[in-house]
Amino acid sequence: MLTNPRIDQADQARPVILNPSVLNDWEEIQKLRSNEFIYTIDPIDSQVSDLIKADHAEIQLSKEEIAQKVEDFFRERARDFYGNWVFYPWKNTLVHVLPEEEFIKVRTLRNNYKITPSEQAELGTKKVGIVGLSVGQSIALAMALERSCGEMRLADFDTLELSNLNRLKAGVTSLGIEKVVIAAREIAEIDPYLRVTLFRDGINEENIEDFLTANGKLDLLVDECDSLDIKVLLRERAKPAHIPVIMETSDRGMLDIERFDSHPDRPIFHGMLDGITKAELANLTNKERVAIVLKITGLETLSLRMKASLLEIGSTITSWPQLASGVFLGGASVAHVGRRLLLGDNVPSGRFYVDFDDIIKIDQPQEEVVVPTFQNVSAFSKRLLEQLPGDILQSGYILSPEELKKILSSANMAPSGGNIQPWIWVFDRKGILHLFHDQARSHSMLDYKGTGSLIAFGAALENLRLAAAKEGIEIELINQIREFEEELICSIRFVAKLKNPILVPHHELSDGISIRCTNRKNLSRQLLEPAQLKELTAFAQENGVTIKITEDKDDLEALAEIVGGMDRMRFFHEDGLLDFIKEVRWTEKDAIETKDGIDIATLEMSATDRAAMGLLKDPRTVKFFRKFLMGFGLTKISKDTLTTSSAIMLLQGKQFSPATYLEGGKVLQRVWIKANMMGISVQPVAAMLFIFQKVLTEANHGFTKSEENEIKKLKIKFDRLFKNDNGLQDLFMFRLNKAGEPSVRAIRREVEDTLILV
Repeated sequence: MLTNPRIDQADQARPVILNPSVLNDWEEIQKLRSNEFIYTIDPIDSQVSDLIKADHAEIQLSKEEIAQKVEDFFRERARDFYGNWVFYPWKNTLVHVLPEEEFIKVRTLRNNYKITPSEQAELGTKKVGIVGLSVGQSIALAMALERSCGEMRLADFDTLELSNLNRLKAGVTSLGIEKVVIAAREIAEIDPYLRVTLFRDGINEENIEDFLTANGKLDLLVDECDSLDIKVLLRERAKPAHIPVIMETSDRGMLDIERFDSHPDRPIFHGMLDGITKAELANLTNKERVAIVLKITGLETLSLRMKASLLEIGSTITSWPQLASGVFLGGASVAHVGRRLLLGDNVPSGRFYVDFDDIIKIDQPQEEVVVPTFQNVSAFSKRLLEQLPGDILQSGYILSPEELKKILSSANMAPSGGNIQPWIWVFDRKGILHLFHDQARSHSMLDYKGTGSLIAFGAALENLRLAAAKEGIEIELINQIREFEEELICSIRFVAKLKNPILVPHHELSDGISIRCTNRKNLSRQLLEPAQLKELTAFAQENGVTIKITEDKDDLEALAEIVGGMDRMRFFHEDGLLDFIKEVRWTEKDAIETKDGIDIATLEMSATDRAAMGLLKDPRTVKFFRKFLMGFGLTKISKDTLTTSSAIMLLQGKQFSPATYLEGGKVLQRVWIKANMMGISVQPVAAMLFIFQKVLTEANHGFTKSEENEIKKLKIKFDRLFKNDNGLQDLFMFRLNKAGEPSVRAIRREVEDTLILV
């Protein structure tokens, strides 16, 4: 007969942990081991072996060495008295396990370093409450397996029915057993030291405060119950207690997050149940519940099959369907997001989807949607709309027209070669913003394979990131371009809107977006402080982009010859000259009307130089220069630009790829904004880099053989000057100097001229 009162009173849901160092417990252990109806498992040697391997991870021990260390281990301590013995009354089984600290260490060893040891320790202090053990069971098991908390409170009043076995991890031997008991048993068999408290009557007005706060407030509440009035009750009580709530719906992987801990003023269910009281939600018929569920989820967010199922409730089915795959996906989603939240990571409020049918584009009956007819839409716009990706989840927050315009106004302030502004933005019905390359607008010799435009796109995306964060809008950038010359560059998903600005990396630069500009003034040379150069180069450290600097006077003289020589080559090229003529706005009227291009006033030229530049408008002049290898006067402007510089910065990347140029554009924009905020002027001197790339990689580059040879010689000189002997890709080059304010700033197109609304 068992005499230990803890065993006599076992509730068939909790294990009994027996400490062999305690006399009464040791006597009970001996009785259990001698009982022929009790199955005893003693794998302590195996567990100690795992512990030894964990403590000697830096060396590879052989099986023989491990076995010897286990023997040595037990020479210093008695096997039977090491650790604890755990009795599982529902299985009539006694198991010998490691002490709690060592048990947790070994059991979570394979978590490292997806969960670091310090994070694992922190999670061990957290309390999680789960209400509803149909979907909640998979969540509880996933969190128990990862040990995402130290205490778990489970609430459900229901018992297991045969119809539950399509999604609950249980068998027919458990029919009629309480769902919380089934979950608690499985958790106990995984980890007897994980504290589990059961609320076997579910949640109601009388016990909810105990569930949320008794013996310490919950750190996270997971709502998976079916009762709509209880769902509201949970949020009404969690909100003033500053407890975050997560809910998973098992349809399209929808995950609902309400951060009442960081935003206690946000309305429950994101305001979707405004005007409906908790009393109205009690004792609803299934048909009435469907109407309320649709208010919470939204009709358009449901999957096609769920919509069909809702129409069948009360006809061919009695309640909403749930599949094991959806339930298990929900368990994984909540376990992952809940862990990140518990660790203090920036988990936003909002609604998010992991819809495999949508992601993988599985062939299925299509929901009826309104398809654009493209009436009054240009062929160009139609082509862009046909490229819109369909595998992106709907934005968690839909921008208002005012927010969209404000953010795009900042994005469009980015620099671009010749101020061509090569972007087209498409804002679709899912609240996703897509960045496209307007290749007709940017087509030029210098935009080799779109690399110049990619620099501009990177800068625009950096502006967008900073502007969105300032408005408290969290975004997700999804790079779409894989190969050069693709039109779709990037998609931007708006994750959530927060009350305050988001302190993203370099958030302080957002105030400098509007002041960033190109300044081509050539004043007397002033050296910059070393600390200023160091601060500017630091912006490249996290992007895989490097910055090289030269401020040596001799280097600048040599570089002036290279840049001037390459400018001359550009004008000799038929397309290069025509591009230049097209991009310059020769009058103020032209600049105002087109709102793009380079206003000739921004070139900061004297009247004499401006008149000389006007000669280039006649292609016959350059043809003459080219024929007789003349035109060295074309290099004068470049010489003045280089020799009056405080310093020259060169951005380099590791490879020739669209992603590298995008990152280069982002780094460029940070450096440029910061420099302007520090009172340092910036001017691009990068045209030759794109010509180098074209000549070195294409046979039909449009230059004569002698011009090609000259360009290659200049490239060798350039590489020597910047000591590029390791094959780095030259992305962009610009000068820094102290030149005050520019005389004129470039004009930008209106947002409406760059935006397509679907």
